[in-house]
Amino acid sequence: MRKAIVIGHSHILCLRAAYRERLDGKTDPAFEFLWLREKQYQAGGPVKQKAGPAALRRDPARGATSQVSGINSKAVRAKIKSTAADFGVICINGFSTASALCGGEAISHADKLAHLTRVLDPNSPLRTWLEFLRPLLPPQTFLLPPPPPVAATQLQGLFPAERIERIAHLPLEPLEIRRSVWKRYCELAAELGGEYGIHFLEPPASVFTPEGLLQEECYGGDPMHGNPEYGFRVMTMLTSVMAEGATAHRVPPTAHRTPRKTQRHPYVGLPDSAYWKQSVADPAPGEVDPVAGVRFKIKPEDKVATAGSCFAQHISKRLRGGGFNFFVTEASATDDEASRARGFYDFSARYGNVYTARQLVQLFDRAFGFFTPIEPVWRRDNTSFCDPFRPRIEPDGFPTRQAVRLEMETHLKAVRRLFLELDVLVFTLGLTECWISRLDGAAYPVAPGVAGGVYDSDQYAFVNFGVAEVVADLKRFFEQLRLVNPKARAILTVSPVPLMATRTDQHVLAATTYSKSVLRVAAEEITRIFDHVYYFPSYEIITGPHAAGGYYGPDRRSVLEAGVDHVMRVFMSRLTESAAPAPQRTGPGSAVDSYFSEMEDLDQAACDEELYGKA
Repeated sequence: MRKAIVIGHSHILCLRAAYRERLDGKTDPAFEFLWLREKQYQAGGPVKQKAGPAALRRDPARGATSQVSGINSKAVRAKIKSTAADFGVICINGFSTASALCGGEAISHADKLAHLTRVLDPNSPLRTWLEFLRPLLPPQTFLLPPPPPVAATQLQGLFPAERIERIAHLPLEPLEIRRSVWKRYCELAAELGGEYGIHFLEPPASVFTPEGLLQEECYGGDPMHGNPEYGFRVMTMLTSVMAEGATAHRVPPTAHRTPRKTQRHPYVGLPDSAYWKQSVADPAPGEVDPVAGVRFKIKPEDKVATAGSCFAQHISKRLRGGGFNFFVTEASATDDEASRARGFYDFSARYGNVYTARQLVQLFDRAFGFFTPIEPVWRRDNTSFCDPFRPRIEPDGFPTRQAVRLEMETHLKAVRRLFLELDVLVFTLGLTECWISRLDGAAYPVAPGVAGGVYDSDQYAFVNFGVAEVVADLKRFFEQLRLVNPKARAILTVSPVPLMATRTDQHVLAATTYSKSVLRVAAEEITRIFDHVYYFPSYEIITGPHAAGGYYGPDRRSVLEAGVDHVMRVFMSRLTESAAPAPQRTGPGSAVDSYFSEMEDLDQAACDEELYGKA
């Protein structure tokens, strides 16, 4: 009968227990276990232990695997030689499971991932250990990692208090961080094992939860180890692998004699977010999180203002519903269908859709008296008038030109207060196509003649902004905003909603690609100029290949609630601190609470651009 030898520290105990209780005499090969903490394998005292969380905070690189120091190498050699095994299994420890499980602010996720790469260093403990063992073991040798981190949301009650004492004071990491740290270590261990002709084996699928963590029925006496059930599942896998290993897992007999030097390059050791496989291909579509490099987080007390395209209305509603201080400076005295139709609470003020950067900077200029348009009123029909810059806020229009002007003064006063007092502005860039006045350059949300006014090619011009123009407009806006409100911060997004129609000579799909590309590049350029501006990738969440178009409705344009849910789930988890139990108010009264609780039909977002649609 063939033989296999399993070598390791504490992680082989559950394998040994499972084998002795349930598999002894029933497998081919037969297994023997070399537990390095047994007295005969120790040299001059106990085997050196890997660092715990406290030591890890001082030096994250200390979470290294079994070390040759402290081992009676002569006894280990003799045991391996006497076993004359056909297969070898090295149970590695590496970056401790406890360090993947917990830590919080003690050590960042990025630091954990970065320090993991030290296992590839020329003198890393794992490399030293493999160089010692590889010549002693048979050609068909396998690396086995520690169990994945537990999926528990709390440790108390699941494990004895004395077994979690050293980590009980540390907060648990989110499930996705636990998984990514453990997986990254496995990838690096596999890479290093490959240098020595050692095949890496991940634990069997039966030990994992759907989230890629350890099943509760496999929990050991502490969060770092598996139990005999875990050991049984792993041993069953090992037996199966070795049964077919004569062909499937054969390695060159001389592979261990000439390990290649570690190949280090700038793409080694980056966080999961830098790799397509780990951050896009592997996660479930609804778990893709493209956020990285967060510059600040929104606190519950921060006054958060919103503006932009119709997609920004979803952010407005979800912020309010999430218990944050959605800052409103232009509120309605009543909460009824009429006030909702008049654009109250779509955004922080009643400015309607602000699709372009040019509209945004002109809104600021008008609010502070830097720009007064020559044409402040449009005739809507024979009996009513409208505001050219928000033509749909009054569904029936205004009765007189004077009424438009009076309402405009009230509105601009509210906008001025908004810019002066906000803490965070969330602005969604929507379009590059725009209609402007040839008289003074005033930018409109819709073309003259669509919702008001009369189109005259001598008076109005179509423009399609490029990157330089969008960057210039945004740069001027943020410079001016900082002058009147030094504490202001901003989050830029790009609307994933395609164009309803284009006035260019391009196909609407190509025109959409141009528009969104310009806006995305401009947003990136602005974040490189201003440290207090951050880009949030809502566009990527909705349009990325992971979603496979599933976040769009039948018209392939409207964003479904599931897409908005994904966007806001990432937004709230990555860009906000925990919200207060009860929403805070600035402006609107309790009527707004009921309003937002009822605004669940996200397809109702008011969108001026939809007027361009062809019947």
